[in-house]
Amino acid sequence: MMALSITASLLAAGWTSAGWACPQPELRGRTLELPAETSGFGKVQGQPPLPLTRGEYVITIDDGPNPATTPQLLSILKDYCIDATFFLVGRNAQKSPDLVGRILAEKQNLGSHSFRHPDLSRMTATQIEDEIDKGDAAVEAAAGGPHGKRRLVRLPGSSGFNNVPPEDLLRYLKTRGLVLAGYDFSPQDWRNRPPGESFATLFKSIGDRGIILFHDGQSNTIALLPMVLEELKRRDARIVKLAF
Repeated sequence: MMALSITASLLAAGWTSAGWACPQPELRGRTLELPAETSGFGKVQGQPPLPLTRGEYVITIDDGPNPATTPQLLSILKDYCIDATFFLVGRNAQKSPDLVGRILAEKQNLGSHSFRHPDLSRMTATQIEDEIDKGDAAVEAAAGGPHGKRRLVRLPGSSGFNNVPPEDLLRYLKTRGLVLAGYDFSPQDWRNRPPGESFATLFKSIGDRGIILFHDGQSNTIALLPMVLEELKRRDARIVKLAF
């Protein structure tokens, strides 16, 4: 009787003979291997689109890790059985290597997002290059080594600095073996407005496929992310995991 009770309890909790049964598998999509020739992607940054099909989206999350919000975001992703790419600020990664480890342990992807998230418009080309390199190195150190065959970098948004990077910066990224990770749509949740407003901002502009940008460290995003995922589920969308 006790063995039967334990088995029933495990099944009720979501376990099967094959392991953990995803509670909400509807959004889980394929894994997309980043083409070897890719040096950048994302329309906002003037880069080519990812080879996605209709209804496929990639989830990306900037600015972490943050002890107040990163664990909640990871729990949401786990609930929906989907994968995202976290673009980490280097000094945040240095402060919270345990969270970097948890991101990796939960099979999420990592990229870098500068070291301090500065205003790039106030920096020289050399200073920007140093900032990118230092951020990339800090994320790799917090991760305990390389976290992929390719290294993805996302530039911090800055007023006065064009979303489409100058050619000399693009050439520098290529010489460093860094892939410029842009995006296609964002709810602008960095403004931390009420979740309903951010939701409306996203779905006014969203296309039938592409890369969606969210932000860590915002209380708004904790409520917003499930709202967006539920709407994508209603639209029969799929969340694609990047492999790189």
